[in-house]
Amino acid sequence: MTLHIILENIGGIDKVAMDFKEGKNLIKAPNATGKSSLVRGFELLNLPQEKIETRRYYLNLFANKGRVQLKQKGKVVCERKFEVKGGNKLNVTGNPFHPENQKANLFTLATPDNELITAITTGRKLEKLLTQYSDVTYYTFLISYLKSLLTNLKKDLRIYLMYESDIDSMRQEHSQLENELEKAKIERETLPDINMEEIQSYSEIENRYHKLSKEVLALKNKIETDSDIIKLNMARNRDTQVQIKLMEEEIKNFMVEHPSVDQEIARIADEIREYRRYLDEVRNEKKETEKSIKEVRNWISLSQRMPDLRKCIVCGRPYTEKHAKTREDKLLVDDSHLSKRIRELEFQIDDAERRKEDLEVLIHKIKNDNQIRISKAKQEIRRLQKEIKEKKKDIESSERDYSKKESELKILEKSIDQGRADSIKLINELDAKIQRILGKIEQLDKQIDEKSKRIDQIDQVQSEYDFYGELQTFLEEREKTVKLGVIENFNHQIKKVYQLMSYQDFEDIRINPNFNLIVKRKRKGKMIDQPIESLSDSERITIALIVMLAGREEYLSDYPLFVLDKVTLDYDPTRFEMILDYLSRREVPYTLVTLAQSIQEGSGQLEIEYA
Repeated sequence: MTLHIILENIGGIDKVAMDFKEGKNLIKAPNATGKSSLVRGFELLNLPQEKIETRRYYLNLFANKGRVQLKQKGKVVCERKFEVKGGNKLNVTGNPFHPENQKANLFTLATPDNELITAITTGRKLEKLLTQYSDVTYYTFLISYLKSLLTNLKKDLRIYLMYESDIDSMRQEHSQLENELEKAKIERETLPDINMEEIQSYSEIENRYHKLSKEVLALKNKIETDSDIIKLNMARNRDTQVQIKLMEEEIKNFMVEHPSVDQEIARIADEIREYRRYLDEVRNEKKETEKSIKEVRNWISLSQRMPDLRKCIVCGRPYTEKHAKTREDKLLVDDSHLSKRIRELEFQIDDAERRKEDLEVLIHKIKNDNQIRISKAKQEIRRLQKEIKEKKKDIESSERDYSKKESELKILEKSIDQGRADSIKLINELDAKIQRILGKIEQLDKQIDEKSKRIDQIDQVQSEYDFYGELQTFLEEREKTVKLGVIENFNHQIKKVYQLMSYQDFEDIRINPNFNLIVKRKRKGKMIDQPIESLSDSERITIALIVMLAGREEYLSDYPLFVLDKVTLDYDPTRFEMILDYLSRREVPYTLVTLAQSIQEGSGQLEIEYA
């Protein structure tokens, strides 16, 4: 059965149509003639919209529209169209070729940009790549959410417990005031009221004395009421300061747990700068290599027409086309190595930038979120302090009036009957005392009610805290179980692929519980764990392809394609044949392999050799 693909304006391709037959399809052409663009077309068949929209460079730089179409048995099985919109963003129409689109690109397209290959060959942990398609992502998200929720609930519980203590103290004070009120009322009931007729019968001095006495007591009540408001605001102030202290403590604890987070961010920034500097050097070296390749190819082309050129321009020795092709092959290998190093450095830069961003987001969340809350709390403290200051001014003014009127009252007291004066004074004092106590009780009731409304939820909050704590523990255990399941499944598939390939280089290849790839081999009769970084390029590529194929077996055993592009450019031929033989035995319908040709070979265009 033939698979027909049409590409328009993809990469360096203007338009091409190609047929692939079942089995091995060797795509041959000189470099820079469209092999990788063809592979990119298969990638575009799978990538979701959000992954494509930022990849303007996938489209031909001289076009604003492109498309990829796939046909089987003469019927269109997938067609996707791309258009540049909104600057450099790509808009996509058409559904992906396979429902498991992102898995398809990760586990079936062995390209230099493949994240899994890059991660394995550079010795990175594989956790994110291998768990992103499992339930682990849901557990990780839920656990992160629960941790944030539990932190907030814990803060609330600490504040509520503090409020409980405050309410107990206020209730004791409330009880004492009620006892004082009861005594004052009983004492007042034993004294006669001063009725209007009696007041009218007083002399002018007695009337003045009675009126002034009430004013003095009213001022005394006002002073005490304002003092109570000051106490209430100071209590609120203390509560707010406690909340600020808790938030500052959280920031402090974070800095204790992450003592060098700022230094780590700075270190990663330095690391990124160093990577970029080295990347620029490698890119410049690659440009020089590409320039040399171009010069060699130009020489080959010219030497066929101008035999006099067949001498070394430096030493004058014979310089044949064979020498030039040998030089070209060496330069192509160097170019491949440099391309690979560039990809590795780009991956390291991306990885470092992700780590730096994660740290910045974390420190921003802890510091900035709490700083906003601290700022609001400090604003409330300033408001309360301003109100306290204003009340203190009111008290000072009232005390001046009180002092003045009390002095006047003492003068009047000498001019009237002492018994009557004492009676008036006692009655007014008791009435004022009762009002004063009632005012204090009212203020306490407000405070108790204010804090009670908040701590009414303490049982619910405690219940939620316990429940979510247990749920977090359960989810963490579940996350571990699912991760171990992912590891177990991958290890099973890795072993299966490795055995089917009949490799004998290693005793075992497996992913450990920390998602590090472990390679075991025998050395001098002993079994040793060999770090990925210590293996040869060919061995690392082999292991990366084994893990890729394991992922294909685990997730996409029915996917009809497997593509090998550039990663096997300087690959061990024996291992290469083993890979192709494995794909054939696993009955992968279409295997696509890109191979570089010399410009003197073939037509200089994309060609397919069916095997």
